[in-house]
Amino acid sequence: MSSVHGNINHAMRQNYNEFGVDEYYRKVATTYRNPFFAGIKKVIFAFMNRWWEAEGHSIGEATLCVLEWEALARGQQPAQQPSEVASAVSAISSTSNVRAPFIPPNARRAALTVSGKPLIGSELSKLSSNTPDILISATDPYTAPAYTERTSRPCHPLSFTDLSSDNLPPDHPAPDADGFSYDLIICSFALHLVPEEEMFPICYELSRIGKWLVVIAPHKKPEIKEGWGWDRWDLLGWEEAGGRVYGGGGEDGDTETELEIIREKVKLRLYRSANA
Repeated sequence: MSSVHGNINHAMRQNYNEFGVDEYYRKVATTYRNPFFAGIKKVIFAFMNRWWEAEGHSIGEATLCVLEWEALARGQQPAQQPSEVASAVSAISSTSNVRAPFIPPNARRAALTVSGKPLIGSELSKLSSNTPDILISATDPYTAPAYTERTSRPCHPLSFTDLSSDNLPPDHPAPDADGFSYDLIICSFALHLVPEEEMFPICYELSRIGKWLVVIAPHKKPEIKEGWGWDRWDLLGWEEAGGRVYGGGGEDGDTETELEIIREKVKLRLYRSANA
């Protein structure tokens, strides 16, 4: 099997139809770049600001975005990074179980707005000097070589099936007092590719090892059903969403509902483990 350069076709549906999901990602294992990187970066920045504001403690396209957010929040100049990074799943953990004091966002920073209303996470949070560094464990069964090339960080070639079988990255942290190894799990453009019949064991296992789950996708799939280990989270009220699945709002541009952040057609949804 020969490798190729780039993403082959820009349209992912065309790639999937031509090669199948598994074969396509094997072909682009060292060259893949997510064409939605700009939107992914925006939704992650917005979410990290909101999450930090509400939770007050620490937590690659996903990897580079989180690391750049951390540098800016510490008042540092971000390191020069490639403009794109391939990553399926990033599990992110703080280096300490001790919650650092929360420092409010910089009030002098102007907030982005939609129809005069501030967008979620539009003000950059500030991290104090004693805030632990962010630790990241990345997994991707196909494009791990591309991840390492673009981030200079290791990426473990583990699939969702591996994770659901309790086959965790070798560098995963020890569980905290609540039994979680990870503060936050980010699934970026990955979970919607899982067959529906495999979703329950995967979601259930992830809810056992991580307190929060972020799902980033180009559409509203996948549906994480009640009883699968996760509760849908209200990003505005910072509480369980109850039976709500969708909120009213637009599909394009920089917009959002209480249940979803949307930037450049990229959608971010948040869930909290039912074990938390």
